[in-house]
Amino acid sequence: MRWNIFEKPRVEPVPPQTPESEKELASSESSIKTDLENSSVATREQHKKEKAEFDDPSIDLILENQEIDSYTRINYPIPEYEGRELKPGRRLMFEIPKEFKQRIIMDVILRHRKSSKYAVNIGSDGYDPNGAYSRVELHNSDTGQWTSWNDPAGYRTDKFAEPRGAENPEEEVLHDWIATVGPISADAIRVTNVGQNPDLSISNVHGLEVVFYPEFKSVDFKERIYTVGTKFVDTEKNELLSEYGAGEFNEGRYVGAIALNRSAPTLFELGKDPGLEGRIESGRLIIKLESGKELLNVEIAIGDTEYLSHRNPETYRNTSLGWAKLWVGIRRARTGNTEWFVKNANVPPQGIIAGGPHLEKAKIEDGDELILESRADSSYVMGWRLAYKE
Repeated sequence: MRWNIFEKPRVEPVPPQTPESEKELASSESSIKTDLENSSVATREQHKKEKAEFDDPSIDLILENQEIDSYTRINYPIPEYEGRELKPGRRLMFEIPKEFKQRIIMDVILRHRKSSKYAVNIGSDGYDPNGAYSRVELHNSDTGQWTSWNDPAGYRTDKFAEPRGAENPEEEVLHDWIATVGPISADAIRVTNVGQNPDLSISNVHGLEVVFYPEFKSVDFKERIYTVGTKFVDTEKNELLSEYGAGEFNEGRYVGAIALNRSAPTLFELGKDPGLEGRIESGRLIIKLESGKELLNVEIAIGDTEYLSHRNPETYRNTSLGWAKLWVGIRRARTGNTEWFVKNANVPPQGIIAGGPHLEKAKIEDGDELILESRADSSYVMGWRLAYKE
């Protein structure tokens, strides 16, 4: 994953800154929706009260209509092809539906970019002196406080909007909320443009997704760890911090990890055994899924920092920042088609990327497989965890 010049590691010197039958499908969908939906409907008075809590003149738009994509994910699409322009100091608000307000947030995925008409005076190294930055915050439903995301790797927490076309906004995965700010149950999310130039620091927001932890008591987990020291969150055991066996802190030496989209040798030893349920196929990791169950959530511990034999003047270390994008989907044995549910997600130096299939596509049949694919660059899988429901 790449950053603007402002986003060098905090621990290093940085340049000076300037500002299949229908019946089966219906049964599957009904089963999960029953878990998610609350039978009671909020009254109009209650709705007005909630609105008053977020009465802010800097808000351009409040998005209330979300798509419940899966048991653990909701999506707020913005229908305009060009996205919604957001000027410095302006905000977008995303209201979380009632049935998710007591769930702990895992990740927030922001889709944003900078239009070419505002991408001026950009240097040959990609530095934008009028960068548009998005700050993502959660509104804690228990304390009433707004909490901003913190990057576990120590990079700038405000996300730089890259100059891109409308057809290809960047997907910023703000991962590991529970590790950096603690377990938060939120009732709203806001995105603020904190750029400085009123005429050029303008971003285009294309949407937002929110990934929640599953309710641990009601699911069955299956996991495999490749890189020693990697561990997933377990709220039932009060283990609230994800741990990684490699990443930025050891200059990208993902010892034991399964490499995706890599054919050249590395300067550290990779894993060769993906496990009895897995195999490596054309640079992808394939995992056999358990038939007869519903797949609710997938967590991938992954990184894409490259370990080098020399010091890199860009990072001031023996590392090169990666460009990898992760795709995760289910390849159906019946049709051979892959149903992608994690698409083009930025891979961090170390982090967990999570997602799950759509509600009506959660049922696993015999021979179905999970596909993990890295595009644009190599990445390294340190472990994975699947959440099933009978």
